[in-house]
Amino acid sequence: MKPIVTVLMTVYNGKNYLNEAIESVLCQTLNNYEFLIVDDASTDNSIEIIDSYHDSRIKLLKNKKNIGQTASLNKGLAIAQGKYIARFDQDDVCLPKRLEEQVAFFKKNPSISILCSREYSINEQGKRIGVWKRDLNNYGAFLGYIILGLNPVWTPSVMFVRDVFLQLGGFNVDYGPSSDFEFWSRMALKRLNAKVVPKFHQLRRIHNQSQSNLMADEQLQATKRALSNVITYFLDKEDNRDLLGVLLLENYKINKFNKKDLLIVSNKINALIVNISLKQNLNKDEVISLKILMFKRIGYGFKIVPLFNFLPLPLFKIIFYLASPMYLIALRKLFSVMRHKIRGLMSTLKNI
Repeated sequence: MKPIVTVLMTVYNGKNYLNEAIESVLCQTLNNYEFLIVDDASTDNSIEIIDSYHDSRIKLLKNKKNIGQTASLNKGLAIAQGKYIARFDQDDVCLPKRLEEQVAFFKKNPSISILCSREYSINEQGKRIGVWKRDLNNYGAFLGYIILGLNPVWTPSVMFVRDVFLQLGGFNVDYGPSSDFEFWSRMALKRLNAKVVPKFHQLRRIHNQSQSNLMADEQLQATKRALSNVITYFLDKEDNRDLLGVLLLENYKINKFNKKDLLIVSNKINALIVNISLKQNLNKDEVISLKILMFKRIGYGFKIVPLFNFLPLPLFKIIFYLASPMYLIALRKLFSVMRHKIRGLMSTLKNI
């Protein structure tokens, strides 16, 4: 009997947390799955740790040389047997009902092609330090996160339909640590839908040696390239770097912008929303979700600036910053620190 799920994990020098990761998969309440592990030419004792588990559900592929995580994922996905693919990282922990409840959610929501679950962040010692929660009410929200350069689904707990992955050509190795975002963006442009399971199924480990920390700069640049492709699909402009900077909340010297620059970007944002609505055939609720998500992130400054074009520049900018305070970099940093502390406090209180 074919497994309904393939749990796919790539490993590279993962000895520190590998036992805990493997055991969390083997303790799942769903039994009909295969655990496909691709070792990317580890130089530590990762292979010995994997071989110490004598479980028929484990299948180990050994790369002769290091080819990187994205290529290793594609290699594993090419032979995966499951209808659904559950991604899993070597330093994380699956909670026991993850596979069972994610598969059940797919069956109840056959129109979706990808999902993730709520997650807890844990530190190196396994203590919960944060909470990851969000809703994807409809396709407009799914696409909205893509437009903002954000992963709409969280990779540590993601599960997707294998056939959809193969039809879209798999992960693109050219995007390295952002190959997941680039793939989700291709799914979104095909108008495939996603959901977040409203249950906690994953412990995401935060530590200094994680890929997100070690490759942060490379990941940002790859995300920019992927997002630029999406923007070009809808706007087909030669130069949308100004719009790209706004959507990513970059510090691109907005304080040096004049009214003309701000109005140009405002017009591009409006055109982007209109073109998305037309090309993707969004319904009313999807358009509302898209707009709410976008303007909640970037603020309403670019939405209202055409109404205040008659004002002198100093007053014009004051109004803009009041409506879009997140472009004040110092304020952004303060909000980020406060949000992190609040999440940590909430998580601590729940554990008391």
